[in-house]
Amino acid sequence: MTDTLRRRFARKLPGLGWRIDLLQKRETQLKKLRAEVRVRDRKVAELQESVRKERASRKRAQERLAVDRPEVGDTTPPSFRRNLINLRRDVELLRTIDRDVYHPVLQIPRKLRNYRLAASHGIAVPEVLGVWGDLEDLDLSGMPERFVLKSELGAGGHGVFPLRRLDHDRFALIGGDTVHTRESLIEAYRSKASTFGPWFAEGFLVQRQAGEEIPDDIKIYANYGQATMVLLRRMALHADLGSARYRYVDDRGTDLGPDISPWQKIDPTIPLPEPFDEFIKVAEHLSRAMAVPFIRVDIYDTVDGPVLGELTRAPGGRQRYRRDQDIAMGLAWDEAKWRLDMDVINGRPLRNLHGLHPSRNYYPEDHLSHSDNPKGWEVVRADCATWCFGGALPLARD
Repeated sequence: MTDTLRRRFARKLPGLGWRIDLLQKRETQLKKLRAEVRVRDRKVAELQESVRKERASRKRAQERLAVDRPEVGDTTPPSFRRNLINLRRDVELLRTIDRDVYHPVLQIPRKLRNYRLAASHGIAVPEVLGVWGDLEDLDLSGMPERFVLKSELGAGGHGVFPLRRLDHDRFALIGGDTVHTRESLIEAYRSKASTFGPWFAEGFLVQRQAGEEIPDDIKIYANYGQATMVLLRRMALHADLGSARYRYVDDRGTDLGPDISPWQKIDPTIPLPEPFDEFIKVAEHLSRAMAVPFIRVDIYDTVDGPVLGELTRAPGGRQRYRRDQDIAMGLAWDEAKWRLDMDVINGRPLRNLHGLHPSRNYYPEDHLSHSDNPKGWEVVRADCATWCFGGALPLARD
């Protein structure tokens, strides 16, 4: 007998039919209640997740505002991040005023110019293998097995191609899986609105210590003669910040802790460059030569010793650090501004100063820097004892 027939037969029995109907009704009500409970539980879970996200967002907002929160006495503490934001804003304004790029702040991003300046202070720079003022003139036929192709202007790894020669016109990206030809490299530069020439090739730097083929970045934050923090960055893949690992230390090489920059992958095993003091001295020397209160000096630890990578006036990215570190670096920046001002009062030119070592002008012969009237490209020289280390000696001008 089927279940349906049993139900029909049971309903005909005295006292059973109404009970069956009641049970079915209760069963239907139970199913409905269970469905409502599931909907309610889902809504509760969604609300809990929404509350969690809102609390996390509020916490991040409070952390962002921490550096700007007034202290007792209604004073605002120093802040590296705030100074950096102000600098970025001021640079945009300065560009509208200084069309000839005469101000030292605007001159800093030019890589070949910085190579000449560093070399004039006796600081090693990469070997420049070729320079081209026009992309159509790019000639890679004489390049060695490994080399780096760069644009004069371009930050964050844009415009930088570490390459390994495969044959006469095929080049593998070191730290990547892309294969380029001369034409694809030219097209890559043309597609990057943030890169500008001249374009140049330089020797590939071999790291002194074992690690990735791409050398570790050693980025020293310096304030007119005082190093405040060193960032060591190791990247397995070229220009891929997602794969990067970081280590932060102070000017003596002491770790600043895993919470110094909590959104980055901190790796305390990345080795310090050796001798560490020498890298600090290079950065502090160059920071005194620059007419700005803050500069980041990027150096590589190579088999031939410290080699300059580049000078950075306003590091990109979040640049958010633990509050005590942000305050300390902000104070160092503020103090450096006044030290620079006092040197200017005492006769220091408000220019990025070259040293007295022989140094090459890497730009093509038709570049403005080679002209009789190199407006914005003048080279002001001084003995390092004058302003890099103190003293008062005569200046020489090219």
